[in-house]
Amino acid sequence: GDRGPRRSRVAVLRRYRMKIYRSDKGGIGLWKLSGVVGLDDAVMLLDSLKGFKGSDRGCFIIDFENVKHVDYRAFNVLEEGCPSEACVLLSGFSDYVLDIFAFVTKKDALPVYADWRKALRFLVADRGKLGRAMPAGSTGNG
Repeated sequence: GDRGPRRSRVAVLRRYRMKIYRSDKGGIGLWKLSGVVGLDDAVMLLDSLKGFKGSDRGCFIIDFENVKHVDYRAFNVLEEGCPSEACVLLSGFSDYVLDIFAFVTKKDALPVYADWRKALRFLVADRGKLGRAMPAGSTGNG
């Protein structure tokens, strides 16, 4: 019947479901993604970013080098919901993923680097100018 091919597509998508490997490079969060990034994945990433609010770990690189596909709405969620006090850089876009990103995002909304090492070099140099990753907790809670 007709159900066989559908199950195959679902199985293929499950096999490529987003995976995330989190590490720390000198106080900068490096999140390497792989597989297929969907809308729910973007919401989860955003919640994780918001969980670091007010900590010194306010700089993050989200690396897409091993990502096969991104739901265009995932970029919208990241762009619109990224905490203003967080420093978030994106890296490692394939031409395909870059086309999706360029189609749906506002110009210069989130900085994009060729790879995570270049993003890291930028942040380390920028942190050297600022003296720390970000003005954490500078919103003034009273």
